[in-house]
Amino acid sequence: CQVQSTDRMPYVIVNVAGRGFWDRNHFDGAVNIPTEDIGDDASIEKLKELPAGRPVIMHCRRGHMVVDWYQRLKALRPDIPEVSYIAGVPPFDAYNDWARDK
Repeated sequence: CQVQSTDRMPYVIVNVAGRGFWDRNHFDGAVNIPTEDIGDDASIEKLKELPAGRPVIMHCRRGHMVVDWYQRLKALRPDIPEVSYIAGVPPFDAYNDWARDK
């Protein structure tokens, strides 16, 4: 898992969109677990590797696929204090601009 642990980002962003969407645009510092891999051993291991004690924000591209991932993470990782997801189109460019300016 390529999770960036910084004071600037006290949460983890998990992108569960397909690989092609990740390549087009994503949140800087996000972890990618492609939706094509849902349920396979590698995707479960990536969920297990997320740091304990830090909130997680999940998203896909339109807010449809992320719900399955959200439910899976909530069941698998009770040590994560807060799990939420973006129920719509993520604001990649606005967030990345804001994060760079911080």
